Amino acid sequence: MIIAAKQETPGSLRSYSLGIAIITVALIVFGLVNQYSAGISLSAKNRTAAFDRQLAYIPFALFAAWLAYRVNLDRLRDYRWPIFWGALGLMALARVPGIGVTVNGSWRWIDFGLFRLQPSDIGKLALIIFLADLLARMQRHTLPAKFKIYQFSDRGAVFFTPKGWIDVREGFLKPCGVIAAICAMIALGPDLGTIILCLAVGGLMMFISGVRWKYTIPTVIFVVTLLVLVVMNWGSRMRRITSFMDPWGRRADEAYQLFEGMVAFGVGGITGKGAANGLQVRSYLPEAHTDFVLANIGEEHGFIGTALVACAYFGIFWLAYRAMRFSTDLYRLNICLGATLFLVLQALVNMGVVTGLLPTKGISLPFLSYGGTNLVIMSSMVGLILNCIRDASKSPFLAKEIRG
Repeated sequence: MIIAAKQETPGSLRSYSLGIAIITVALIVFGLVNQYSAGISLSAKNRTAAFDRQLAYIPFALFAAWLAYRVNLDRLRDYRWPIFWGALGLMALARVPGIGVTVNGSWRWIDFGLFRLQPSDIGKLALIIFLADLLARMQRHTLPAKFKIYQFSDRGAVFFTPKGWIDVREGFLKPCGVIAAICAMIALGPDLGTIILCLAVGGLMMFISGVRWKYTIPTVIFVVTLLVLVVMNWGSRMRRITSFMDPWGRRADEAYQLFEGMVAFGVGGITGKGAANGLQVRSYLPEAHTDFVLANIGEEHGFIGTALVACAYFGIFWLAYRAMRFSTDLYRLNICLGATLFLVLQALVNMGVVTGLLPTKGISLPFLSYGGTNLVIMSSMVGLILNCIRDASKSPFLAKEIRG
């Protein structure tokens, strides 16, 4: 029996691309508006510095998006090793005194004079490209259920049969090694939030590619346990957890920024106080143009503005999800999936932090927070998504068949 799924036409796939592009441009423009508004909290000399720098990065972001959209994804696979080692090398350089610079105790940037580069963002791009290629090449080792912890024979129990061990090594351990290498270099920062984000995106890419539950469940339990132990023995991170659990009781110290951000949402109400009219960003909320830009949006544009921002990210996810179902191969599916997850999950984490649903982490809001590297890399992610959708629209085999 053949069950034909609803067929998407190339025209409908192109409409998904257009929708994602329009939402992205709208977010970038809205980000500029809020950078100008948030500059009120800075000194008179630097009042428009964030806006001017963000505006200067937009041409580079648009060029990066166009380049990612036009690149031949099959040829990009040939450069996976230089991209991977280049990302690891840049993250290592960020930890070298005299080359890397530290901000608030974290080594996450390389100072080139005119601009600062955050290598961990490049690591996200390298993770997507390398892992998508590896999972596509090793698909024959992830899908078959050939791995057995032990089997009985005439000679007794035999552990890790040769064929099963190859499946485990190629289809599970190597992808885990790629994720671990990226996370280990990010840990030099350190940047626990980005590490968790990379683990989540890489793990979901592996799961979608067919990695078995019996591999993933023990690994997830081990990783979560390890992260809990690290946080419990990491004083500054543990204080963030306790301040997150009691922001009112600790509003004078660790929870100050979180508390003032929540106040900003409260005073903004439904419609907000209007652009550049926020009191919190003017006098109380520090760094409102970076990680807590959503609090500025909440005060000046109210619940309506905040909800529209959330809907914009959901719109990108939904349109990309609708399109990636018709990817021409596993490699392009994982490229589209990884880029979408990095963009949307980063937005979700940031919004969760600012609204007090998650412990405070230094995670920026894509396209809205100040930061040139993140703007360029997130724009590249959008370009990769549109690239995958374009290739899917060219495929004559869009209808799915389920044979039973």
